[in-house]
Amino acid sequence: MDPYITSYLLEKFPDRNIRYSDTAWVFSAATIGIGSMVVLAGAIYDRFGPRITVFLGCLILCGGTTITYITVQRSLPFVVLTYGLMFGLGVGISYAVPMSCAMKWIPDRKGLACGLSVAGFGGGAFIFDYVQTWYINPQNEPPPYFIHGQYYFTQRAILSKVPLVFIVLGGCYFGLQALGILLLRDPPKNRVVDVQEDVDEEETSLTSEGELTSNTSHGHDGHEQYVSWKHSWRTKDFWLLWFTLLFNTVGLVFFSTFWKAYGQTFIHDDHFLAVVGSFASIFNAGGRIWWGYFGDKLSFKIAMMSLCAVFTVLMATYKLTELAGKPLFFIYVCLTFGTFSGNFSLFPSVTVQTFGQRYFIQNYGLLFTSQVAMSLIIAVIAPYMQDFIAWYGLFLLATGCSFTSFLLTLALKQQRPFN
Repeated sequence: MDPYITSYLLEKFPDRNIRYSDTAWVFSAATIGIGSMVVLAGAIYDRFGPRITVFLGCLILCGGTTITYITVQRSLPFVVLTYGLMFGLGVGISYAVPMSCAMKWIPDRKGLACGLSVAGFGGGAFIFDYVQTWYINPQNEPPPYFIHGQYYFTQRAILSKVPLVFIVLGGCYFGLQALGILLLRDPPKNRVVDVQEDVDEEETSLTSEGELTSNTSHGHDGHEQYVSWKHSWRTKDFWLLWFTLLFNTVGLVFFSTFWKAYGQTFIHDDHFLAVVGSFASIFNAGGRIWWGYFGDKLSFKIAMMSLCAVFTVLMATYKLTELAGKPLFFIYVCLTFGTFSGNFSLFPSVTVQTFGQRYFIQNYGLLFTSQVAMSLIIAVIAPYMQDFIAWYGLFLLATGCSFTSFLLTLALKQQRPFN
């Protein structure tokens, strides 16, 4: 949607000189909304259960999407509020709940459980890239307006449909999420040996170096080891994971926001780009399952080092796609989505492996604040970065950040405390 939203706002408010670097705030606001709500979602989940928690998130998400029909006709800040922040708040309330449920159903394959539960989240674009493009640009018209190294749509027939598409999307999202809520539930309590409601809790203790000590709470049929979210942030492992996710977020936010805008600089075929986005979403979904399975079979450390290595090579060589054109661009986009998607299954599973299941949603929410921080930084500096370092510089920045994550992962212990 980014090229359509940016083009619409640029045409409607020509005096404001809106560019892709400005609409990056929409994605950043969504990420901020997600990160700011995941910890609170844990408290809602503990009090009301999975279905009510996700339903609340559904209402906020679908409401924000639908209201964007109005806000996109007003100004970019209002779009950031509704299609960015409200969308993110809805996702943040709902996001970790299905993962928590899935890991309780498949406790011995936590990475695979996370991958399966978030595969739909990544694969939804396979449908909605087509829906958006078919609705807005059915004739596959290219963006004709070129300024500051970027292409924009100016066709009235295309831009006039931008506000209405948010009503279509809001209705589709609500129907699909309502179906998902009906299918969502925790396993029966007699199946769950990792999490107990009535336990005698012991406070987590840390060594002077911030290492975790064994911390056990005993339940009726077994025991659970966990670290409270009030203590997890004081451990060395937490900060190694936090900064690893932080630097991985650079490439994730940059590429998720700008891949189509970059492709438009040398590919003038909007339907082809929609096909690329749809197939990339399949790799996005499949990558979450594959990396989760890979992390279960070997370890988080090996899987994350492999992910960072592949992503580093892809970002360092991305400009080759301009020389080879459509085929190589298609391959690179699919591989990139299939690679960075692994963050969304590996980090939830390592959160449980490191801090236990009991406070998974809260602890994962604290880790997710790294994405909030980096999204905010990127949104602030994006206009200046594009002016001074252009596309190649942005790819090199993502390369350096991914390699930094590789080095940080080296410092992690191979065996997680609660494996």
